[in-house]
Amino acid sequence: MSELGWVSFGSAEAEAVNALIGALTDSEARDELGIGAIRDGFSDLLFPGTSTVQTRLRYFLMIPQVFQDLDLRSRDHQTALRAAEAGLIARLLALPDGTDRDQLIGIDAGAKLKRMPSAVYWSGLGIWGIRQDARWRIGEVLERMARGETCWADPPRIPQDDMRGFNLKQDEADWIVDRCVSLREGRTLLGNLMSRARDVAHINELSEVAQLDLPNDLKYQLNHALAFADTMFGAALLYNLMLAELFAPDNVDHWQRQLSDWQASEVESAKDARSLIVPLLDAGSDVGFSPNARTMDFIDAWLRVMHAPTGKEARDLIIAREKWTKPGRARLQINGDYRWSGSSGAGQLTFRWGRVHRYLQDIAEATPA
Repeated sequence: MSELGWVSFGSAEAEAVNALIGALTDSEARDELGIGAIRDGFSDLLFPGTSTVQTRLRYFLMIPQVFQDLDLRSRDHQTALRAAEAGLIARLLALPDGTDRDQLIGIDAGAKLKRMPSAVYWSGLGIWGIRQDARWRIGEVLERMARGETCWADPPRIPQDDMRGFNLKQDEADWIVDRCVSLREGRTLLGNLMSRARDVAHINELSEVAQLDLPNDLKYQLNHALAFADTMFGAALLYNLMLAELFAPDNVDHWQRQLSDWQASEVESAKDARSLIVPLLDAGSDVGFSPNARTMDFIDAWLRVMHAPTGKEARDLIIAREKWTKPGRARLQINGDYRWSGSSGAGQLTFRWGRVHRYLQDIAEATPA
């Protein structure tokens, strides 16, 4: 088992590490072949401010209110914040049966929760402009607030005796939609979908979104993201087949069928890696993405061999890629017994669609005050 360690230099560094740990423990964040930066880049391009560890949309209103209601006369602002967030969890847990508490953060751990909702949503709160400066860390915001500075936009307030749980009021939903629609001057797929949530919340698959009437630039981004997902899905399936051959012979037929089905779907290969992800390259500065040369070379190589995915060239490519991304830990290099779970990063990339779909449902189900 590998371990992640760090030297703690201060609150900002600790917050960054906590965010990293949260991301790495999420199932959609598994990155067996080192393409996570491209996956995350497309996710940020299509759905800025979201993450797979977020749960419900109303947290975007609850967390600012927790901060604004803090008594910052305490010298230990972080302790005061933690106590306030523990109080939020307790209030939500105490709501009557039937209240919408689905996906409550801390439902089991309560006040002992290691990663509070503010840490989960912090980046999104900044990107959506709900806090004034996306660069500020939690500790810095607390210090600025203690000095009397304004650090937050003015979202609708949720009464302390509120009994709705995560059910949005219509004015709350409208306020959040306005924030998202304004992102990147109104040119994001997230804002487009949120602006018509009641009409599209029924859509279950991201591929179905591509059939909607979308502005050309948004359809262009989405189609390239879907093409990247389709293309690299084959590499993930081959990787799992090779693991099954080594560690789980009873699963080999399953992965062979999966790979055969992918091959039969006749995924169209791009000319090269750059043409496959060109919208992301064009928008690199907007989403903080820069291509890694080794990753681009791997995608180029996969594009050359993907139509013969069980051949020696394809297999050698997967072996070499895992060896490079996991030096000293590559499972395909293990000689001897290894207890494998039976599936490793084999799901097709969805670019946080599951989270966005839940948010669209939250908006569509908003009710009058």
